[in-house]
Amino acid sequence: MGQGLDMRINRLPALTWNWLNMNQTDLSQVEAGDPWRPEIEGVQPEKGETSGDFSSIATGMGPDMDQLAERAGNPPLRIRAAEGGKRETARLRFSCEDGIRAFQQVDILAEENSTLTIIMEYTSPWEAKGLAAVQTRIQAEKGAKVRLIQLQLLGSGYTVLNDIGAVCGEGASVEVLQLFLGASRTYAGLKANLQEKESSLGVEVGYLGRRDQIFDMNYMAEHWGKKSVSSIRGEGVLQENASKLFRGTIDFKTGSSGSEGDEKEDVLLLGEDAVNQSIPLILCAEEDVQGNHGATIGKLDDELLFYLCSRGMTEEEALNMMTRARMDSLCGKIGDPAAEERVQSYLNEVIFHEAEN
Repeated sequence: MGQGLDMRINRLPALTWNWLNMNQTDLSQVEAGDPWRPEIEGVQPEKGETSGDFSSIATGMGPDMDQLAERAGNPPLRIRAAEGGKRETARLRFSCEDGIRAFQQVDILAEENSTLTIIMEYTSPWEAKGLAAVQTRIQAEKGAKVRLIQLQLLGSGYTVLNDIGAVCGEGASVEVLQLFLGASRTYAGLKANLQEKESSLGVEVGYLGRRDQIFDMNYMAEHWGKKSVSSIRGEGVLQENASKLFRGTIDFKTGSSGSEGDEKEDVLLLGEDAVNQSIPLILCAEEDVQGNHGATIGKLDDELLFYLCSRGMTEEEALNMMTRARMDSLCGKIGDPAAEERVQSYLNEVIFHEAEN
């Protein structure tokens, strides 16, 4: 691999005060040129000439991710759900060895009235270090339904770049469920273009921060079509001195009358030195719309902690139980028993390592 790329990612569409250092994130000398391919079950990638044009789909982390893709030179995977076909599922398992620094693009075309579920799992040995970058671009045509599930279960030394861009046609829907549980640094972005009327986006993000973990996230719903709907929800736990920056933007464009957008975050702080930053943002160029945003940030109630400890739990056990309850609620939404079991096993391993160290 050659010289790395200096990147600017997760840039807010409307900038706030520079001294807050929340407008964007700068990364230095990023390299991702190792060959990399996931194991795939279910719907297989297209071979030869592929369908769909994905080059114009903007993503949440920004254009520098496209530059990184060009430098990496790893051909994109193209997955297609045929028009009006049966419900289909593709499972992509990204196995990350120690020292790997790699980038993979995944392009998804859901043709008219098709239904497709994509489950992506990122795994590695517990102490592995490296960089895993995945950019997913989705084109959902009229009436199509796409559900994307991403499970980040990487080792404690990994850095993750997880980027998504989506375009939704008339009546199309894209649902995204993400669980970010591992890695030392997770950078994530999503941008959805609700292009046509009655298109919709639903995003649920769960994260578990421990020790020095960093989460830097940027989610944007652009409403162009009439009566389009978006929902962006973040739910996480920050322990010890973990830190998180969550940017959530709902942008009502001219012509999006009758549209609705909702953005909400719920954060539980279980560390005295945990750092939580949130920027809920609503932009509006249309009158007949409804936008809501809010954040709930708090610590574990002292009375509840006292009650649990009075029932024979240690404080550490009580905190772990509350953490597991939050993660389990999201894990139960995966809808794939095998994947849910792997997430539960990973959580058990996380708690074991924390207890040992």
